[in-house]
Amino acid sequence: MSDVSDLPVDRTPGTTATGFLDLPGGPGSDVGGLLLGVRRFGEPFLLMASLSHGAGSSTLGLDRGKAGKVKVAEFRRIAGRVVLVLRNKHHLASGDTAAVRAGEESFARSVVWSAPVLGERDGGVVVDASGLALTDFHGVADQLREHRQGAYALDPDASFPLADEARTGPGGARLPALLTFRLPREGSPGAAVEAVTPAPHSLTVVQQLHLVPLPDPPLPARRYHPASGGYGIGHDDHGNDARSGRRVGLQPRFRLEPFDPDAPAGPVRRPVVFHVDPAIPEPIRTAVVEGGNWWADAFERAGFHDAFRVEVAPEGLDDNDLGVNSVRWVHRDGRGWSHGQGLTDPRTGEIVCGRVRLGSQRVEQVTALAEALYAPYGQEDERERLAAVEALVLSRMRQLAAHEIGHALGFMHNFAGSHHPHPSVMDYPHPRVTVAPDGTLDSSRAYAHGLGPWDHFLVAHAYGRFPGEDEETALARLRDRAAARGLIYVSDEDARGPGAAHADAVVWTAPGPDVFAALDEALAVRRVALAGFSRAVLPPGRQTGELEERAALLQLYHRSQLSAVARLVGGVRYGYGLAGEEGTGTVPVAARTQARALARLAGLLRAEHLALPENVLAVLTPPGIRYGRSTEYFDTRAGRVFDPFAAVEATAALVTEELLEPALLNRLAWQHATDPAVPGPADVVEALLTATWRRPDPVPAHLPGGAAVQETAGWVVLRATFGLLRGDGPHATVRARVGDRLGRLAEDLRGGGDAERAAARAIDGFLAGDDAPRTGPEPRIPPGAPL
Repeated sequence: MSDVSDLPVDRTPGTTATGFLDLPGGPGSDVGGLLLGVRRFGEPFLLMASLSHGAGSSTLGLDRGKAGKVKVAEFRRIAGRVVLVLRNKHHLASGDTAAVRAGEESFARSVVWSAPVLGERDGGVVVDASGLALTDFHGVADQLREHRQGAYALDPDASFPLADEARTGPGGARLPALLTFRLPREGSPGAAVEAVTPAPHSLTVVQQLHLVPLPDPPLPARRYHPASGGYGIGHDDHGNDARSGRRVGLQPRFRLEPFDPDAPAGPVRRPVVFHVDPAIPEPIRTAVVEGGNWWADAFERAGFHDAFRVEVAPEGLDDNDLGVNSVRWVHRDGRGWSHGQGLTDPRTGEIVCGRVRLGSQRVEQVTALAEALYAPYGQEDERERLAAVEALVLSRMRQLAAHEIGHALGFMHNFAGSHHPHPSVMDYPHPRVTVAPDGTLDSSRAYAHGLGPWDHFLVAHAYGRFPGEDEETALARLRDRAAARGLIYVSDEDARGPGAAHADAVVWTAPGPDVFAALDEALAVRRVALAGFSRAVLPPGRQTGELEERAALLQLYHRSQLSAVARLVGGVRYGYGLAGEEGTGTVPVAARTQARALARLAGLLRAEHLALPENVLAVLTPPGIRYGRSTEYFDTRAGRVFDPFAAVEATAALVTEELLEPALLNRLAWQHATDPAVPGPADVVEALLTATWRRPDPVPAHLPGGAAVQETAGWVVLRATFGLLRGDGPHATVRARVGDRLGRLAEDLRGGGDAERAAARAIDGFLAGDDAPRTGPEPRIPPGAPL
């Protein structure tokens, strides 16, 4: 129990002392458990659960510092009990009293907890809130089931409210609890739980349950616009007329109140401050602070002086307090993402707290790539090369800090940002490394420094003030100016995943307007790095089995730029907007550009681009005893040793996974039907088959295993084509054209050598109904993101 006398001061923006909650008891309370005083009934408040102690798994996502979704709740007193009710925040109705009532009575609410009244005190009631604190509001059990880790359930005998750590005050209450989730004895825990839990049948985390008054007065809401680059939260307003539309979108943003609301610029009453976890080691911590503070300039330009800063958290700061904007250092098992969250008041979009989680393994991933590129250890210029490695890592961490804090400020990804004059920090950047005139690698411009023009636009559009001017008119002018400057905006669903089609938005690409030149640049860097590959890519104290992982990083180095070229095939361009605004609709990429992209990608299936050089193969050894291959390695079907065939298969699959994606081929079929100059699905398959099975020139003799490498690429193409036709994705017209090309290839191959005749038999069997010709499993490509 916490005594009210030593509660923290309120740091929640916009709140006042409502007195609707307190903790009336102390450690010596006559009634066991966690006592809570409730003073206000029927008044909504914000309820949010976070994890102060997580699971430590990238797969599970149950991180230290992770916050759940904000809910709107209220207490009610019914028949001698206090009842917690979750209000419906997605379906509302505005208007007069009758309209609001109709909305409230039309949609369900959820009663999630109740407890008997234990007594009256100071105008309120006292209840034992232990059961409330022990409710799995974060949804840990559901998340474990969704990730197929087992049917875990909360174990009440091994879960306890942490009463001595509970807090209350004008900013609300925080009820921490140790929650243990138990798997039935007959159940089997998933691999992710087994990897991070001492006793996998029992997983324990600490949940912090926050009950926070609604900000009062409410922050004036800013309407969300789809071209604004902001997160759009909202609800359906069933009181709106049909012409206005039911959906109401709001722009999330922090409250920034200037001392002089009529001045175009000036200082604010309460700046937005993000506190950086002192657990971040130096010099990474300084880089995080520096990168996060890039946003200060954007707020200054938007008219807010000294309104934003990032600083190292002072000693003793309680970063579990919902009034603290935090940047936490999170350790996990396995490759994982960093995250930025803005926790919002659903009525207005006001961000009441920003939470950022930086995954510590990002430093390892970027360092591994940089070491593979520079091979610094034991070299005459080791110090200079290591300095380049560190500079690349620190540059990435500055950008990462700015990116995730941008999310916490209310901003979405912009995956077209690499095409801007100065890249946006809200893009996913690949390091830009070049080959210098002397043949060495240069990463001095690996990541852009500072914000780009899009980032300044984001702040101006979300936070800008326009005294004496209509807000909607001023915001429209900002959007028009951004469009006139060529600041393209494309976010998540339109840039990544199987349905992505926008030609200008591919994740993890290096900056630059010409994707063909960027691919050539990446391939040149890859050649230099592979030619210089040796044991020098690893620190001398590391076991030599890890050389395989470094080789995989270099072999697949061009993957993102390859994807950018592939997006041109069947690609389109469009923008976000409203019906009353000017727009162009969806415009296909020019036919000549698509044909060029297809030819460029088919050329990457030539053995010259697939075979690992002899100097790489000569130094690879299996992992040592007590070590093993992780998912970062190429698979092997060669026993304990490295499997060059698997490396070739994975590298070739970079092309087939892009070009034989059903949605791409379906788009392409329609584009070809309306413009025959656009390559059709049959042309795609023809290009891939010709580059592998019908290569017109001999494979260079100096390539290790050259002919076998080229044959392996051919089998990758056949396997992927069979998989395409087995699936339900392609339209019938696509399926027919692809099947026809396969049949023609079989005719051509029957008179060839052993490999060609074997391929012809596999095609004949597949087309005759043999659903599984023996072509081997689909190759697994080691992960490349996040980087």
